[in-house]
Amino acid sequence: MIRIMIVEDNPGDALILSEMLKEIYNDQFELVHFKRVDEGLKHINEKFDILLLDLNLPDSHGVETFNIMNSHLPDLPIIILTGLADEDLSVNIVSEGAQDYLVKGQIDKQLLSRSIKYSIERKNIEIKLRKSEEKYKEMVEKIQTGLFVIDLNNQITYINNQMAGMLGYTVEDMINQNVFRFIQKNCKKVFKNHLDIDNRSIGQTYEMQFITKDRSPLWVLMSTSPLQKFNDEYIGAISIMTDINARKGMEKSIMDAMIEKDSDFSSMMGNMVEAVKPLIEDDKVKDFFKGKFT
Repeated sequence: MIRIMIVEDNPGDALILSEMLKEIYNDQFELVHFKRVDEGLKHINEKFDILLLDLNLPDSHGVETFNIMNSHLPDLPIIILTGLADEDLSVNIVSEGAQDYLVKGQIDKQLLSRSIKYSIERKNIEIKLRKSEEKYKEMVEKIQTGLFVIDLNNQITYINNQMAGMLGYTVEDMINQNVFRFIQKNCKKVFKNHLDIDNRSIGQTYEMQFITKDRSPLWVLMSTSPLQKFNDEYIGAISIMTDINARKGMEKSIMDAMIEKDSDFSSMMGNMVEAVKPLIEDDKVKDFFKGKFT
């Protein structure tokens, strides 16, 4: 059983659609007819499978009609009912989220049946994709790793809060910006090499240095992987990164300590050599250094 809402103020058009639906579904459907937007909104908590919506109604006109119904029923597929004069407008509304449009006077039962079937299928896919995207975004925002996505022109199309926070910015500050704006000058070539067409087939992990908002250096361990269409066309890249500033600082401390230790050792050896020099005149000491001492 399919349940259909129709919001149409012309009784003749509503009757024609009703008769077509009877032929399509053999009475295995329920059609609920309203003549105004406000009447339909009183029933938004009811379960419907699809909405057939006329754009020009007594209490609403044009794109506003769709926007009102779509905002209150975001998960309900909407098919626009339009006259020839409104066809261009209907095409634009489809791009805004309507599933299809039908021109009055040109509708037959095959067209109506196909439009309803595909509109419901597309909306279900859209809902699943949206839920999947929301779940993915929630996961990405919860992780402690920075993540950003760039397009063909190296513009940042997505960045999580963690990454923006690492650099001292907000997401809004960084979105649509060229990623190279935030990379330390000497490391730009490194990142460019990893985006080179010859290196796009596999993900890569490497160290990079970014520059924070206050111009401080930020070392990260970064992994970059290409984003491609099904035909392998490159459309951008996704990078994830971990802050390794503390590790780099530790490495520097260890290196400084080693240099200092080496300096101390060299100084000690020099002092030992100076202390031994007066003894060189002793024949036994000479024999010892020659390996002949007994």
